[in-house]
Amino acid sequence: ISIMEAPNLLEDGNIPQKRKFSCSQVAFYASAFLLTLISVLVPIVFLKAPSISNLKDNKLWDWNLTHCDGFVEKDSDHLIIMESGNYFIYAQLNRKKDMNEPFTLVLYKEPKILLNKVVGSNMGNNKSTINFGRPFSLHKGDKLNCLFNCDRDYILAENQTYWGLYKI
Repeated sequence: ISIMEAPNLLEDGNIPQKRKFSCSQVAFYASAFLLTLISVLVPIVFLKAPSISNLKDNKLWDWNLTHCDGFVEKDSDHLIIMESGNYFIYAQLNRKKDMNEPFTLVLYKEPKILLNKVVGSNMGNNKSTINFGRPFSLHKGDKLNCLFNCDRDYILAENQTYWGLYKI
């Protein structure tokens, strides 16, 4: 008869010290790994509304291409996709006073193909925000533009009106 013994995993009823990991060590290493992974894999484009003269139905943006590495380029009116793939596109527009018509934010792919449209209330609370964020499948050479239908006097610029994308 052969008797098999269970492996001795316990030393004096406790887990051996060299095998213990504190929760803080695990959290630290997991956080460091995730931050490194995100910083390497997530290219980001962020655009904000600049201080420019009043434009209606057209908007020039201050381009801030961060971590783009050849997947997107810019011209005066568009972002040009240089690498086909899936992209998450987001935008926000803040209204600071009442308007005569509902304020609208639209995302186009040239030649004027509507990709997304958001309509906000033209009145109430003096201020209002509209936004969107969703994935799109884009191809090399696609030209994107984000427009809104109000004068600069009606919107909050700086960091409160923007659009951007990142490759997923």
